[in-house]
Amino acid sequence: MSVPGKTAVVVDPYSTGILLAPRLRARGYDVVAVQSRPDLAPSLLRSYQPDDFAAHILHDGDLDALAERLRPLAPAFILPGNESAVELTDALGAVLGTPGNSPKLTAARRNKFMMIERLAAAGLLTARQTMATGAAEAVEWAAQAGWPVVAKPMASASTDHVYFCDAPAQLRAAVDAILGSRDFCGSANERVLVQTYLDGLEYVVNTVSRGGRHYVCDVLLSAKRALNGSPFVYDYYRLLPPEEPVAQALMAYIRRVLDALEITDGAGHAEVRMTARGPALVEIAARAMGPAGSTTGIAAGTGHDQVDLLVDAFDGAAAVGPRLDGHYRFQADAMVLYLPVLVSGRVEALPDLSILDGMASVRGYGLVPRVGDEVVPTLDLTQVLAKIYLAHPDRAVFERDWAAIRSLEDRLQPTVA
Repeated sequence: MSVPGKTAVVVDPYSTGILLAPRLRARGYDVVAVQSRPDLAPSLLRSYQPDDFAAHILHDGDLDALAERLRPLAPAFILPGNESAVELTDALGAVLGTPGNSPKLTAARRNKFMMIERLAAAGLLTARQTMATGAAEAVEWAAQAGWPVVAKPMASASTDHVYFCDAPAQLRAAVDAILGSRDFCGSANERVLVQTYLDGLEYVVNTVSRGGRHYVCDVLLSAKRALNGSPFVYDYYRLLPPEEPVAQALMAYIRRVLDALEITDGAGHAEVRMTARGPALVEIAARAMGPAGSTTGIAAGTGHDQVDLLVDAFDGAAAVGPRLDGHYRFQADAMVLYLPVLVSGRVEALPDLSILDGMASVRGYGLVPRVGDEVVPTLDLTQVLAKIYLAHPDRAVFERDWAAIRSLEDRLQPTVA
């Protein structure tokens, strides 16, 4: 099925993971898909592109058996396509001897409580936190730590079940909602992470690492807004010039985070608050930024895509060498803008977004739901109506188009039954 040494494995090639296989195939690799578990969330599985893969293997929990099935193919490397893939990617890479992050700290790269504890032990600024198995325990801790607090699952993504709470009743409701749900990757939530609220604006820092050297692909302002009853609905990501003092501080902080969590080989996607005391991590994922298309949209402002740089790093392309230990250049204002769903029901017709085609800054867009889907008002990134990618070297043009799109938001809604 493959020439030894020219096989690459992508674990859970969903969401941003769908971008990896085409790039790897263009480099001459046969790409094998491994699904980390049978009960992944349907919102992930629906993005799978089977034609991009030479084989698809469903992992049944037997790591040794999976490794023996892959060993004859001599995979050059194994990459995670999604957050659900991080643990299996690390474990499988260690067994097969492929380059990647050591499994020693895999748990701290997935479990958000362990993650923050590790950073605090390394002397980095973090929130205070606790794990709770019930509402009474969480409220008691918050009363001592001080309000407001944030409650969220231990290992989810995309602001899934994230609650801002400034009173006991809100925290009780949040804990009950989290414990009665499954996380973004499909696992049952058995404990709740409660953290002190971090003040300040939130940013994203995307990276690619190889052999312990880190390249910062971009720094983005991560804007959320109060909408549909939630204070944490994604609004947009906007590229910052790397020369800005806030970007410089964030890049220095994230390099220390990567080292503390031993993210030595692969992509990183970090969310950070710039507090009054300096940068403090919200969370970091050892994989590329999601959802699919976000890195490509921002690339119009930097001249490169995190996914391309990730493939470069593992494929051994000479061009990646000088980039490591450096950071991106600002070429244009760039943004990923999210249109929210404001209605509920079964989609009978999707809005016509062709009105965007005449805007100079619009580089592309994509609707998320399909006709026949059930939609609800947007609360997280799995529920947005559309992603719009904007970039332009003239800031006035960029901001004019951005404002025009926002003014159309109420009109650009699906027809529902």
